Amino acid sequence: MTNNPKLQAAGLSALSLMAAGCSSSDQKGDDKNSQRPNIVLFLADDIGAECFGCMGGVSYDTHTIDSLARTGIFYTNMHAQPLSAPSRVQLMTGLYNDKNYVCFGYMNDDEPTFSQLAQEAGYTTGMFGKWQLGRSREMPTKLGWDEWCLYQLEVYKEFNGPTGTDRYANCMMDNHGHYEYSTYGPDGFEQAAFEFLDEQKDSDKPFLMYYTTPLVHTPHTPTPDSESWDLDFLGRFKGNTDNFPDMVAYLDKKVDRMIKRLKENGQWDNTIFIFTSDNGTSTRIVSELADGTMRRGGKGDPRGVGTSVPLIICWGDKVAPHVSERLVDFTDFFPTFADAMQIEVPEEWGLDGVSLYQEIAGGQPLEKEISLMHFNPLWPVAPAPYAARAARTTDYKYYWDGRFYNTKEDFMEEHPIDIETCSDEVKAIYAKLKAKVDELPGFYPDMPGAPRRGNYGTFYDFAEPNNPF
Repeated sequence: MTNNPKLQAAGLSALSLMAAGCSSSDQKGDDKNSQRPNIVLFLADDIGAECFGCMGGVSYDTHTIDSLARTGIFYTNMHAQPLSAPSRVQLMTGLYNDKNYVCFGYMNDDEPTFSQLAQEAGYTTGMFGKWQLGRSREMPTKLGWDEWCLYQLEVYKEFNGPTGTDRYANCMMDNHGHYEYSTYGPDGFEQAAFEFLDEQKDSDKPFLMYYTTPLVHTPHTPTPDSESWDLDFLGRFKGNTDNFPDMVAYLDKKVDRMIKRLKENGQWDNTIFIFTSDNGTSTRIVSELADGTMRRGGKGDPRGVGTSVPLIICWGDKVAPHVSERLVDFTDFFPTFADAMQIEVPEEWGLDGVSLYQEIAGGQPLEKEISLMHFNPLWPVAPAPYAARAARTTDYKYYWDGRFYNTKEDFMEEHPIDIETCSDEVKAIYAKLKAKVDELPGFYPDMPGAPRRGNYGTFYDFAEPNNPF
């Protein structure tokens, strides 16, 4: 049972039993567990839509991910937050950032999470890769993870240096409170995730795994598949945009290896497998689209170039492959997981998302009319000048300062619309979006969404000022 007081007060044990239709004595090992799907969420880091072949990119090798888009549900109107920490808080809590975002690299530890809900539903939970939610080794377990192997938790200054990184070459991982060395971080976190999957093969419980790879975040360094990896040891630690294509290819390779492991273990057919990314690509990177457009990465940018990412969902052969243009954002994962796990979410949690499970299971999709972006990164070591609040539909987007765009026709938001010249239909959309944004008056840059609670710091306590974009 979780030690989160909000969960205890909600009486989730009773809710989980009601949803599963069984008593506490027969829940474990019953037929319900064998029917409920496993869930694997594979989250890439700092790679936007323009880098993927399935979304029109031609610069990089993403053949595995592109193939996945053809065999599952491919959501083309998926939007993350423009930076990783805001996206990750939103994802894990199912709430827009105006409600609970505090500062970059931190999350209040009394927030109910989808991993805690999974534990209450009888799932075994595991998280592997990037944490970036608070500098305390107690937090992952407290927030609902049975097993974990992470970076950007407590360790930073102790092992980071000229021949060591927190995520790539000479990586020091925190494996559930024990430091372990990996020659290359993405390989080490993958191995820890594989061990978790292997342990679940003979379990009578379903599992939820959140795999958040370092790839392709800066520094853009060689991978073990790069020619320079064996030729220049010190080059493993030097960032260079020339390495970016190799990093994208290595990300694609990791997706392929994860799928193969699930299939080898006999887990693929009953696993909801989700691939997405946390925000747009580094601004250091310029990529080409199929129409010849050259697009600079939009990390930190509230426009679509900073938020548009692929979302691909597979479930063995249970999903009818199709492309969905419905609006999706990071708040939607929490209710989706709850529906898949057959457990109710306490109403008082007030989740903002709309479940995708009905569509995944072959039913009529639930529509998300409006998605809200409350972007206040509160970056601790460098200014982030693009704080913004906006609401969007599938085609239109309204900002708190009055700007209004047709994002379907104007992806880069270069031509604001004069609402006075619009049809009554567009004016009605404008009014709905403005009303959503105006629900929270007094927005200004660097305004947090909630007070900070807890005496632990952030991963960036020892970081030097730098350009994170």
